Amino acid sequence: MAESREASITFVDKANKPSNTGLYLSLAQVTEYNTDQTSGDAFDWFAAVATVSLLPVVRQAASAVETNLSALPTDDQAYRSSKLRVLYHDATTDKKGNFQIPGRDPSQYNTYPGTKNVILTVAAGGTAAIEALVAATQALYTPGGNHPVVDQIVIAGGGQ
Repeated sequence: MAESREASITFVDKANKPSNTGLYLSLAQVTEYNTDQTSGDAFDWFAAVATVSLLPVVRQAASAVETNLSALPTDDQAYRSSKLRVLYHDATTDKKGNFQIPGRDPSQYNTYPGTKNVILTVAAGGTAAIEALVAATQALYTPGGNHPVVDQIVIAGGGQ
């Protein structure tokens, strides 16, 4: 099992309520992020998660490095209760896990007709934003220190 450190991203919704989500980075990915917060696996994951949310990012953290941002969302549908749930399994142990992205942005994903299942690839009719989110997620780590494999992304939570 590889040693890993937590990466998290925090959003604020229209009601000024925070939400956060996270995964894990290898020590090499943490070092990479400590050196340059504008590229690399952590940056790619932060960017991919932020792209599919209507909520503004107020904080990003990768181990000891923290970036604080601030702004309230402008979209009237930007509430943390409206989410995308990313379901994955550990590539080594098959242990299942998930994280949620608050304030889902419907313009950034497509679903299979009549379902709440998001299409994961452009080739199958999905969006580049979701394909980038899947790739960025699979480059990070599970709590067990192994790579996650994204199985499904589903629409979750309520709408406002």
